[in-house]
Amino acid sequence: MGLDLGPGPCVCSEKVSALRYVGTVLFSLWMWTGGFTWMLVAATLTLLLLLVGIPYQRLHTWLTAPLFVHVVRVFALARLRIHYHSGFDPTRRSVFAQNHVNLMDGHVASAAIPHAFSGLMNAWQFYIPIYGWLMRFSKGIAIRRSGRDRMIADLTAAAVERKRIGMSILTFPEGHRTADGQVGSFRRGVFIMARNAGMPMVPIAVRGFSEVNRKGTFLIHPLRRVEVYVGPQFETTGLDDAQVTELANQLQAVVTHGVEQGGWPAAMPSTSPAESAQVHRVAAL
Repeated sequence: MGLDLGPGPCVCSEKVSALRYVGTVLFSLWMWTGGFTWMLVAATLTLLLLLVGIPYQRLHTWLTAPLFVHVVRVFALARLRIHYHSGFDPTRRSVFAQNHVNLMDGHVASAAIPHAFSGLMNAWQFYIPIYGWLMRFSKGIAIRRSGRDRMIADLTAAAVERKRIGMSILTFPEGHRTADGQVGSFRRGVFIMARNAGMPMVPIAVRGFSEVNRKGTFLIHPLRRVEVYVGPQFETTGLDDAQVTELANQLQAVVTHGVEQGGWPAAMPSTSPAESAQVHRVAAL
């Protein structure tokens, strides 16, 4: 009579995989439910304090942004670390260009941008419950499809107003979330907006966030390391349209390097049009 050695290694492996998948589903349900509930708390507190006259620029720094960061660090359990380039000026209001991975990108930006900012987004997103409310409170800028020239003019006027009241602007130049974690082409519209408004551009490269969640799935994978690299200000004043296109291509390459390899390229593009021939050597973070 033969010995019963129990299920083979393939059966055990399948059971472990199934249990792991069930655990991921349950964790994901917890994250999305808890995260949106937490955002509702943030929206309610923000609205109440706005009604008593506290400016949003102040609320953002000590209330709204810290609460937003909790969605990534506490609910998604991402191991988030922020790295600032030595040339980054945290006090200067800028247009930030970040790679677009998932629906929590704005929460990561809340950890990375050290002062009040508003988001640039499609107009329909303002009607999303909770999230859309917060975007309205935070003076978000709506992209309305009204013809390219009119759209650029409207965005420029909004950017000038945000600059006047001391706010930066967060943009996703790819225009959509990546499906494979790779950085797509940067559209130059936000760069034209920045130039017209007299604001510098700052690249933000978020590395590893597609391992937490990506487009096409609601699953959240906890305890993944996410590295965020915030670059220096790149000047836009005085650029012609061809130079704006070149700047968009350069910042796309910088962000791609940060996402794929971490850190910054050994030879950074010049941050000033007046120094276009100069190559900057950047020490490793």
